[in-house]
Amino acid sequence: MATTSRLRIVPLLAFCLAAGSALPASAGVHGFRAAGPLRQAGHAGATFRNGQGGLTHVRGTRVAGPSGTAAHGAYTSVNPDGSVRHQGGTRVNGANGGGFSGSNSYTRDADGSAQGSFQQQAHTAAGGSYSRSGGYDRDADGSWNASRQTSASGARGSYNGSTTASNGTATHQTTITDASGDTYTGQTSYTRGQGVTHSGSCTDAQGNAIACP
Repeated sequence: MATTSRLRIVPLLAFCLAAGSALPASAGVHGFRAAGPLRQAGHAGATFRNGQGGLTHVRGTRVAGPSGTAAHGAYTSVNPDGSVRHQGGTRVNGANGGGFSGSNSYTRDADGSAQGSFQQQAHTAAGGSYSRSGGYDRDADGSWNASRQTSASGARGSYNGSTTASNGTATHQTTITDASGDTYTGQTSYTRGQGVTHSGSCTDAQGNAIACP
């Protein structure tokens, strides 16, 4: 039967706290730890007043068992002027050798401008890999731009894609290569008021043009 007990809050939260800041004495904290045969889980969190007069919440969770381990930590602050800051991260390690890691961040300033980004990476025990990242910016006047990149590879081939968008326009580019070396390259674009255009072509492993399937 699993057993449960209160955690020591500070050690588990330390990796969540920006710049090594300490928890104020008035922080509201919570946490637990559960353990059973070959399995463990723990969570801790705290909420406190920050130096800007707003609220900051930090939290961390970790689990471990026969299938692997997983951990997540996050930090969010909300201030009286409307500004927000968030950071988070996740890591997973499988017992078979696969793994995943990711992080994200978000900032909103008092004038309404905002920025955000994320990163993800993964690999399989068989040698496959995956990565994805992106970000966006929004000005106080509402104008914005965003981008995203994705890549994956494995025994059956590879994929690379990217997307950019800004104020009524978007472009997506794709390159796909199969296990034999045949490659498809394409681009799709959208412009508000004009619609969508697309172009694409295929080549073999030697670079010769071939008909697309």
